[in-house]
Amino acid sequence: MTDTERNKATLQRLYDQVMNGHDVDAADELITPDRPDHDATFPPEFTADREGFKRLFRMLISAFPDLRFSTEFMVAEGDMVGAFTTVQGTQHGEFMGMPATGHSFTITNADYCRFTDDGRIAEHWGLVDMASMMGQLGAAG
Repeated sequence: MTDTERNKATLQRLYDQVMNGHDVDAADELITPDRPDHDATFPPEFTADREGFKRLFRMLISAFPDLRFSTEFMVAEGDMVGAFTTVQGTQHGEFMGMPATGHSFTITNADYCRFTDDGRIAEHWGLVDMASMMGQLGAAG
């Protein structure tokens, strides 16, 4: 397996095991402890490092117990992997101060990750269609 194939497999494992499988602690094997996140969607306490990532996904899973990331495609070059996903969920818990609505959402998401030589995620950039998500949840108006 090449490094780029390994890195793509690691990102897919993050989607499958951590995000879809709700095994948040598995992120310890996949992400470096000090991984910076350049996604401005969520406050820094959710993005500063691996523990912030884990806090974010615990919050998301609590709000959306059926949260699901479906990979549409991935591309890799050098130590970078980009993925375009469809994200779905139904709000059954509080989300960023918004009480549960029971509404579902389907949005698109893009993740770009830089990997270490040993195949762990060392840096992340992301784009989330938050406006569409909040509108579908009934928060935008």
